[in-house]
Amino acid sequence: MDDFRTLAFILTATRFFLYIVAALFVITMSTGGELFTFKHLLLYSLFSIPFCFLLACCLERSGSFLGNMFSGWSSRKVSPREALTADLEKAKSRKRDGEFKEAIEIIDQVLKKDPDFPDALYIKARILWEGFENRQDASECLQNVMRLVPEEDTLHRWASSFLKEIIDHQ
Repeated sequence: MDDFRTLAFILTATRFFLYIVAALFVITMSTGGELFTFKHLLLYSLFSIPFCFLLACCLERSGSFLGNMFSGWSSRKVSPREALTADLEKAKSRKRDGEFKEAIEIIDQVLKKDPDFPDALYIKARILWEGFENRQDASECLQNVMRLVPEEDTLHRWASSFLKEIIDHQ
C-alpha cells in the first residue's frame, strides 16, 4: 500500500510539473518568444520541480484529510475487544444455523486472545448448552461472566438468568 501511495504521489507531482512547463511554453509561444527565452523556460522548469512536489504533497494531505472526514474515519484506535466483535458475530451466526462445532471453534479462538471477554464467555455458554448440553462448562462460563461484569449490567442479569435456567433443567 505504501508503494502505491509513493507512486501516486510521484505521478501527481510530475503532472503538476508538466502543467507548469506547458503553461510557460504557451506563454512563450503567445509572446512570440520575446518575453521568455529557452533559458528562461529551463530555469522556470528547474525551480518548478520543488514547487510541484510541495503542491502535490499539500494536495495529497488535504485530499486524504477531506476523504477521511467525509467517509467517517476517526483517528481513534480500535480496542482489541472491538476487533474481536466480528468473530463474535460469526460465532452467533454459526450457532443460529446449528453449526455448533464451528461456533465453538470461533469462540475458543476469541477467548484464546482475550480469556476474560464476558460477551464471548456468555456466547460460549449458550453454545455449550444449546449445542452440546454441557451443563458443567456452560455453568463455569456463566459464573465467569458474573464475576467479570457488575451486577447492574444487563449481561450479568442475562448470565444469572441463563444459569438458573440450566440448573433448573433436570
